[in-house]
Amino acid sequence: MKLKVIGCYGGHMPSRHNSGFVLDGETLIDAGTIGMNMDIEEQRKIRRILISHPHLDHIEGLPFYAVNIVSNKAPTVPVFGTKYTIDAIKTHLMNGIIWPDFTKIKNFGGNEVFSYKIMPLDKWVKIGPYKVKAIRVNHTIKTNGYIIGKGGHYIVYSGDTKATSKIWKEAAKLGKKLKSVIVEMSFPNSLAGLADVSCHFVPATLEAELKKLGKLRPKIFVYHIKPEYLSKVKRELKAVKGFDIRVLEEKKIYNV
Repeated sequence: MKLKVIGCYGGHMPSRHNSGFVLDGETLIDAGTIGMNMDIEEQRKIRRILISHPHLDHIEGLPFYAVNIVSNKAPTVPVFGTKYTIDAIKTHLMNGIIWPDFTKIKNFGGNEVFSYKIMPLDKWVKIGPYKVKAIRVNHTIKTNGYIIGKGGHYIVYSGDTKATSKIWKEAAKLGKKLKSVIVEMSFPNSLAGLADVSCHFVPATLEAELKKLGKLRPKIFVYHIKPEYLSKVKRELKAVKGFDIRVLEEKKIYNV
């Protein structure tokens, strides 16, 4: 699988954008940036969207993306998330007041721009060419990570979280079929207290977390770093031994 980084930071700054990733050119994972940092032709190729939770930095691209693809003649784009996440988007974002409800607006092909699809927790669901399982993680609101499989290979997308257990237990069951972990990281070690309160990782806590994978050594890709701490977090991640850790960069494509 190939992952293109549209945005990979925990905030907006010039050339730094919120989280959004495109898997194999057609599947968007989180929507913090899509409408603002992606070529229009690439946007029109998106066929499905997975949302981890409804914090603004993971959904704020949805309204602008919807406007950008109204002229598309493609099928409706389904937005997948737990009931909690979908209800939040419908109630607080695309509610007809803050922004139009694009499940009621048709594109130039006569299809609704969006539809909402409720993801169950802890069950494999067939979504396009993938097997996808949503698993609750440990954040300030109800948040899930995803395990995504295709062709016998699997990746983990952590969503926003601090120390958690179930997603790592499920990942460990995959054995060598687990190829990559895309994991959040927000602050340097000096802000461990803030990270704990806001339910995010620092390099030291991530190191302890990765040990829950046992002897497995998938590629580790880090995202969601607050832009002002990027250099410091990168330096501190070098102290995490035993794993192939890379910090994601915008506009790059990675084999995952």
